Amino acid sequence: MSFDTVPPPRHASISPDVARALVAAQAPQFAGLEIGSHSEGWDCAMYRLGTDLAVRLPRTASAVRFLLAETRWVPQLGAQWDFPFPEFPVVGEPGEGYPWQWAIVTWLPGDMAVDVPLLASEGPALGRALAQVHVVAPDDAPLNVEQSVPLASREEKTLQRLDVLAREGGPEGEQLDADAARAVWATARSLPEVPREDWVWSHADLHGGNVLSHSGLFGGIADWGSMAACDPAVDLGFAYTLMPAEGVAAMVAEYGALTGRVDDALVARARAIGLAKCVGVAMVERPVTRAMGWRGLEALGLVR
Repeated sequence: MSFDTVPPPRHASISPDVARALVAAQAPQFAGLEIGSHSEGWDCAMYRLGTDLAVRLPRTASAVRFLLAETRWVPQLGAQWDFPFPEFPVVGEPGEGYPWQWAIVTWLPGDMAVDVPLLASEGPALGRALAQVHVVAPDDAPLNVEQSVPLASREEKTLQRLDVLAREGGPEGEQLDADAARAVWATARSLPEVPREDWVWSHADLHGGNVLSHSGLFGGIADWGSMAACDPAVDLGFAYTLMPAEGVAAMVAEYGALTGRVDDALVARARAIGLAKCVGVAMVERPVTRAMGWRGLEALGLVR
């Protein structure tokens, strides 16, 4: 069993010519910059704009809200961050045949950590970054339908996927220790759920496609469209997809030293959320993404 990873069809207007026309009409100060290479994720198409910028175009109507959330909240919160993150010199309006808001964003150099995982030595750097991000979220902070949720709501899919992976194994012959994985989940589920007032601002999608790597060194965090109020364990749990176990331990230690927030319960919840994320990622068809999931399960100590 594996998951379909083909994104939904993009709007027919998206093209280099439309990106060029939008810049010329609404951001003439950048009109002299060349429209360059093109890339696409699930939500947005990106065209390089010169060497330091990119044009970001939501691919579907449902993706516009992620861009608007990012362009609203990141400028406010990012003033307190000292790690690389995208900034938005222009937020544009519909035009030139394109129907939705769009943006010019600063380009973060580096490889994605899904392709070049972070070194264990980068754990403290990631811990410092998350300590800066995880400030108290206001009542009007957005909620993420997948991550601003109790552990109980993750249970059915997590245990189903765990059973599938235990039967099928990994692409390189990896074997999941199903009993140990269930114990990780049971430990976290035996603890009280975290009340809403203890949630914090979170990236909420901190996998290897959104973290930058410079030959294994931490290079910043991109794509904040899913940011939301969450249990702080959410981002910590995602970190198992990014680096080896020693790096995650160092991340948690640095984060705890800066926030005073780490205790056995937080670690248990982070491990359970990491398990939920990794068993899902390990079932994706794309080989490099599947490998990231199995690396995460190994970092959790669940691969025999």
